Amino acid sequence: MRDLVLLLLFVILMVIVQTWFFPRVLSSPWQPDGFLVMTVYLAFFGRWLSGGLLVLGMGYVMDTFSGTTFGLYGLTLPLIFFGVHALIAYVNTETSFPFYYMVAFGTCAEIFLLAFFSFVLGDNASLWILATAELFPQAGLNLLLAVLLLNGLNWLRRRWEWAASLPGPVLEEEELFWESHD
Repeated sequence: MRDLVLLLLFVILMVIVQTWFFPRVLSSPWQPDGFLVMTVYLAFFGRWLSGGLLVLGMGYVMDTFSGTTFGLYGLTLPLIFFGVHALIAYVNTETSFPFYYMVAFGTCAEIFLLAFFSFVLGDNASLWILATAELFPQAGLNLLLAVLLLNGLNWLRRRWEWAASLPGPVLEEEELFWESHD
């Protein structure tokens, strides 16, 4: 139960960062997608039911703040969650490197799923052109946010007892990696 409450607080923090902080600090048209990074994080380190419900809630919050067709992100983010969750069954999730691969995969999947569902729902047929143009900058920004997020969470998990129960890669392997590169 404590893990779920910590994840919920962490998701709420990401909602605040995504909807309030990024638009005020970053004035460029490209901003990191914190919801996508959290979706991949929950798929990688969370459970099916609790992670799926949190991602569904994040999708509907994203629909509320983005001004798109209601249900677009509520459908796209759970699809990415369950897709990544199914793919990582064959991946070693004790290290952080496959997490970054999945963030890049999730970025590609999100952009193409949003373009496809927008086309199907009749929102904007020209979205395919925008989707392919923003793929690489968006993937780079999401990877940068994923590195900051995972390193920040690992720092919290090492420093404070209450954060040690947050899911994530095995801390001992991460410490061995950094010790060998000092």
